[in-house]
Amino acid sequence: MNLTRRSFLKAGALAAAGLAAPALPAAAQDAPAPSPVFRGAVRPTAWGPVQGRQTGASLVWYGVPYGAEPSGALRWQPPQDPAPWAAPLDCTAPGPMALQLCNGMSAGTEDCLRLDIYAPDGGAGLPVAVYFHGGGNRTGATLELNGRRLAEQAGCVVVSVGYRLGLLGFNALPALRSGPDSTGNYALLDAAKALDWVQENIAAFGGDGRNVTAMGFSAGGRDVLAMLASPYFAGRFQKAVSLSGGLSMADPEAAARQTAQALAPLAVEDGLFAAPDEAAAWLLTPGEDVRRWLLGLDPARLCPLMAGGGGLRMNSFPHLFADGVVLPAGGFGHASQNSVPLLLVTGRTEFSLFNPLASQYQAQGLSQVQAAQAREFATAYGSELYRIHNGAAAAQTLAPRTGAPVWLCELAYGAPDSRSPITALGLGSYHGISLALLSGESNGLAGIAGLSGPGFEVLSGAFIGAVGAFLRSGDPNAAPLPSWHPWTSADPAALVLDAGPEADSLSAMVRPAPADYDAVLDRLDADNSVPAPVKDRVIRTVLSGRFFSAALDRRYHTSAL
Repeated sequence: MNLTRRSFLKAGALAAAGLAAPALPAAAQDAPAPSPVFRGAVRPTAWGPVQGRQTGASLVWYGVPYGAEPSGALRWQPPQDPAPWAAPLDCTAPGPMALQLCNGMSAGTEDCLRLDIYAPDGGAGLPVAVYFHGGGNRTGATLELNGRRLAEQAGCVVVSVGYRLGLLGFNALPALRSGPDSTGNYALLDAAKALDWVQENIAAFGGDGRNVTAMGFSAGGRDVLAMLASPYFAGRFQKAVSLSGGLSMADPEAAARQTAQALAPLAVEDGLFAAPDEAAAWLLTPGEDVRRWLLGLDPARLCPLMAGGGGLRMNSFPHLFADGVVLPAGGFGHASQNSVPLLLVTGRTEFSLFNPLASQYQAQGLSQVQAAQAREFATAYGSELYRIHNGAAAAQTLAPRTGAPVWLCELAYGAPDSRSPITALGLGSYHGISLALLSGESNGLAGIAGLSGPGFEVLSGAFIGAVGAFLRSGDPNAAPLPSWHPWTSADPAALVLDAGPEADSLSAMVRPAPADYDAVLDRLDADNSVPAPVKDRVIRTVLSGRFFSAALDRRYHTSAL
């Protein structure tokens, strides 16, 4: 994979001409050749056979290699092909996650370029969902989404992608950029490699390599939206789904400075410099001595860097660099988007998981009553701003540029006004409830959120039906949901889903969803339900500097924390 600005611009020209993917004759597009039917748990790939296992009515393969281990000389390089193998590779049990900080300790492996595949046995020509997990691009694993229910109920193949995380996946230091045309977005190169693997190999697992949807949650959803802005990804997928992921890119020069500051203490520990400032200045040089030192680092030492706090703040770990190589310089406003149908999904109260607990507010000096007020106030307004960021604001930016339909879905289940409110810990319609609906699992919150019962199951089935319809055709309209149309600035509509506890309690309504941050901030201004000092503290220390808070930061003159 030779990546240069020339290839970036060429990819853009190909995309504009409709030539980014191998063109099929018109007759072949109308009547594609029948796909071969594969059965059983052993399937071929271009690099060797893989042994999976039966799970319910489907099969699963864990840890299928799509790239060589990006360590040693291959660290901070484009991903390379895996070494071939002859005997069936045992892919029957989950493998280790990508190297990351876990419970304060470095865990996982650099050998992370692997896929999990869920597929109905005996399927052929099925749509394919290629899933990118969340975790701020610093943590996470392929197991975040158990794809079995989605594969079985939607009739699709689900591929969950492992990719490089943290400073191994995103690093803008000049010494790692061998020329003006290289990039620090290594995790996005992994994503492209995975998508190429899917196109070349997924038929053996029952999938259609010409009907691929890039789908991601949280940071993975932001990664997918960044792929839409990249000519480098033109032709690699035909549709996109972003679950709770808005638009974000980082300035590569500012990112390099922050990365140098984070790494400087390691250079001091190694005796290269007496002071961090000297080490940081050295790390910003393009010298081969810097590169050699970086390649020689124990990767476990990188995991704690920029790993703490700062949820939903790009400055806690800059990534998705607008470098003019993989992503357009200047960000989304300067991008010619890939023209593929897009489904945006967001929850109603997703900020609940990023809002400090009442006990943490009390630790900052608030009384018990004030702490409860602060948490409720921050969850309400943070969620409103975050919902717009993940949905209508992204649609407003992308819809005019893609030339393809952008659909918006809001999940109200669990919110305070839901027929099934989730009151435990004030979770509401929390960040990740979309994954619970797709998988039937509660993603680590079992026993807290209480996601079960006939109403939840009916809602899960309806949501999977809409996602499955979108995977097949790019249109999420599916029974029993009402007729639904793409979001436009003239008619900014979203499908809002909820359910009560009973099997006949599904609620699905099309409601206006304008991209209006100012209306939320006007209500915040007028809201005197909390004491003024508490309100000011929430605005300046909790809501400011987030992905979603640009309008708030401008109004209240707050700086990114």
